[in-house]
Amino acid sequence: MNRLILLALLCINSVLVDKTHAQSIEDLRNDQMNLLGKYADLEAELTATQGEIDALQKEIDILSGWRKGLNGQIGFNLNKSLGWVANPNPRASTTSLNLGLTAYANYDKEKLFWHNKGIITESWQDVDKSDADRAVSNDGLFKNGVVDLFNISSLAGYRITDNFAFSGQAELNTSLLNFLSPGTMDIGVGATWIPMPNLTVMIHPFNYHYAFSGIDGLSSKGALGAKVRVDYYEDFLIMGKSVNWSSTLTSFFPYGNSEPQTVLLDPLNPDTSESFEAGLFEYTWLNTLSFEVWKGIGVGLAWGLRKSDFEGEKLSEDELPDDCKNCLLSGPGTQSYMNVGLSYNF
Repeated sequence: MNRLILLALLCINSVLVDKTHAQSIEDLRNDQMNLLGKYADLEAELTATQGEIDALQKEIDILSGWRKGLNGQIGFNLNKSLGWVANPNPRASTTSLNLGLTAYANYDKEKLFWHNKGIITESWQDVDKSDADRAVSNDGLFKNGVVDLFNISSLAGYRITDNFAFSGQAELNTSLLNFLSPGTMDIGVGATWIPMPNLTVMIHPFNYHYAFSGIDGLSSKGALGAKVRVDYYEDFLIMGKSVNWSSTLTSFFPYGNSEPQTVLLDPLNPDTSESFEAGLFEYTWLNTLSFEVWKGIGVGLAWGLRKSDFEGEKLSEDELPDDCKNCLLSGPGTQSYMNVGLSYNF
């Protein structure tokens, strides 16, 4: 009988202990939820405060005259296989490197403004499928360019109203490694419309455009025409993270081609070669977009489109005949590129 009573007491004590323990866990969970709620409120308040700080900084920049921005992008990839038999190419390696930089420095006062912008994009890729490929002389990552772009411009003006101004501009659009081969240079005057601080629309009806040739049988040429350029940039927040977008559209419309040039795709066989008439109309659209992930570091995307009546598509170095340095694959067409990689905003 005593044993039964003792067993009953032990069971009752166990139930009471479990109930007390369960209540303790529930209390801890409630305390945890309350703290998480307070943390979320503080984080939202911090985000709002940071937004106010950024807005005040923009006003300070505007009052001081200068507004500056710099966005950098880098992407690196390395794949290597040493005797992994199951691979299609057991001793293969690939390396790629993407670099991008977009910078602007804009000065604005009541009557005068001066807007400057530079864009650089470089990409390289090397693919070696065997030891023999790696042994090729002068072969390496920086010998295999994929993208090469350099654009710099400077626009100055005098405001006649809050949004309109007389302006002058100079622009250079080419590449770094094949500098001015091909490339274009513009200098002109006209009017600029600035409806908001981050949007500039330039229309210059008096513009001299000079196109540098990188093709055999095509001479460099200049002409008068109209220059149109639009620059836009935006910094905004999505879920507390910074997003930066910069876009540039630049184009040239010639008033006439007094001496059109006929370009042969295959100058070694002029009787059977196709040809095209080289004009000077062109446009280029360049974009960079970056998403912040952590403390300025994020993911960056750069892409561009270009069409130039002066530029035919070149054959690659491997495809070029020994006796023709600049034979063409086709006439003018739509050009494009895209880069994705890590980004950092300053």
